[in-house]
Amino acid sequence: MSRFMTIKAEEIAEAFETERRQYFVGNLKRPQHIPFVKSETTEMGEPAHRHSVAKEYAYVISGRTQYMDLDTREIYEYHAGDFFVTFPGTTYVQKAEAGTKMIFVKEPSINDKELVPMDEEAQKWMETEF
Repeated sequence: MSRFMTIKAEEIAEAFETERRQYFVGNLKRPQHIPFVKSETTEMGEPAHRHSVAKEYAYVISGRTQYMDLDTREIYEYHAGDFFVTFPGTTYVQKAEAGTKMIFVKEPSINDKELVPMDEEAQKWMETEF
């Protein structure tokens, strides 16, 4: 058995032709279009939600993304080269400029996502373009 696993750029690019998100690592239940690393403790890769336990780490490779904290209504904007963390209990919704590429890690890889309803203000924000 090899001690390396590779997901080739071509496989990733092909998956993104039909999918908006792809997960590379995790305890994934849904079918993926690319091979992934099975892990019980880490998840890489939505509607408005929060996590009760997991932290989410993200690095913006290109483009830009915005997050709205649904409790405070504060907008956070991140650009290529930015790294950020979303801590447990943060209720948010996210949007990204077309073509944005990010590395996203959730730790631990557990299904603690709690979906939350979006009010009219948040829905309107989601529908506005960059």
